[in-house]
Amino acid sequence: MHKQISLALVALILFGFVAERRLNAYNPRHGGVTTVRVMVASWQYSEFNTPDKDLTRVIRAFEKRHPDIKIDLRLMPEANEVTLMLPWRAGQTPFDLLLTTNNETIVRYVEGGFLEPLDDILKPELDAGLLDEFLPGYLQYCRLKDPRTGETHLYGLPWLGEIMALNYRKDVMRELGWPVDKIPHTYQELEDYARQLRRPKQKIYGVTLDLSPGFFAQNAYVPILRSLRGSVEDEKGRLDVSSPEAVQTFKMLKRWYTQDLMPKGALTPYQSADDFRAKIAVFFPNWQSRGFWAIRSINESQPPGSHEGEKRIGIGPCPGSQKVGALVAHYIGVIPKASPVPKEAARVLLEAFCFDLQAGVGKAGKMIVIKDPYRRMDPNYDPQDAPPEIARLRALTDTKFKIPSWMEALRPTVDKGYCIPDPLNWTRVSDIVGIEFQKYLNEDIPASEALARAKRQIDALYK
Repeated sequence: MHKQISLALVALILFGFVAERRLNAYNPRHGGVTTVRVMVASWQYSEFNTPDKDLTRVIRAFEKRHPDIKIDLRLMPEANEVTLMLPWRAGQTPFDLLLTTNNETIVRYVEGGFLEPLDDILKPELDAGLLDEFLPGYLQYCRLKDPRTGETHLYGLPWLGEIMALNYRKDVMRELGWPVDKIPHTYQELEDYARQLRRPKQKIYGVTLDLSPGFFAQNAYVPILRSLRGSVEDEKGRLDVSSPEAVQTFKMLKRWYTQDLMPKGALTPYQSADDFRAKIAVFFPNWQSRGFWAIRSINESQPPGSHEGEKRIGIGPCPGSQKVGALVAHYIGVIPKASPVPKEAARVLLEAFCFDLQAGVGKAGKMIVIKDPYRRMDPNYDPQDAPPEIARLRALTDTKFKIPSWMEALRPTVDKGYCIPDPLNWTRVSDIVGIEFQKYLNEDIPASEALARAKRQIDALYK
């Protein structure tokens, strides 16, 4: 039902856009003011207008600084932005700046030749060292090759980050007499600790992961494989499903599930997060926002100003990530080639979202993508000690916002962070691996055989 509603909304948006064009009603420049149509997902609007209405604030602040630019904020149902490629093929677009594009979908857009490069538009800032203002892990897939010319261009800038982390229940650890600073640094340690913490009669499990088919490859297979092998790609740049470490990963995850080291709900989408919040699981390797949401829900049930959530929930580096990095995901602001106002759209992206909104990003439990809030932790740091183009941007960051300790702990793993391989084919590849793991759970066959089936399907996909 939700999917049908989302598709209907997308159809209405596109229908309205077509009607608007036919009636020649859209004019981005009128009376000396240029309108920039900005697309955000409905969840993004909700996240960044709670609790301090940061999204609204940064838009109004931008318009005050630039009275000749007006921001027209438009909402899109989640995961439907790919439908925009249809009007793009006709050289038209209902949006000038897309904030829903992630490090997977941007590759499709570049492959189609649909995005406006930012190299010339932001040349003064880029020449002044703009890219050095971002955490390197979140710049992945912002620079890509144009498949038609072979030239590399900057097609977008990150404004919102996520990273795989170890979320853990401090309160349950205390109740079981387990030191709250005794957290696993490898997945083998995680298995050992999970065995010791398991209390089935009390409905307490040492660990849970999201093993559901749609999220298995991303949230379980890839992080463990990376920690064991140091890479998740084979010699062809595809997801590795044939190495000894791939076999070890499949065997390890099956062992955890069949030996009841994790609750059975791990096979159901999102149930692992619910089990973590309900104190059923102690350790939960997943995105850092899952731990933050648990902290926030606890704090909201307490008197105003309570920090009870931080006392009960911990967020730290994912096992193995301090050595090999952690899986990162990020949203990248991009501008369609069909936009009639690319310069103004780039200005909105850079000032409002990449810098001014970053405090709001942190308050929403997401990862800040720029270095300035971290640098401000140094008492000797001078934000004006930079070229004027960069100093003006740094001045937009909220000096009152302080990086939380959990975000500071995760920052080193961002610098080593990596993304999923081959975004163009990732959706299909991850489906294959997730489904084969589900079958393997109920079969008495070697892990190598299950992975061999996956490899045959993946090879056929590339043919």
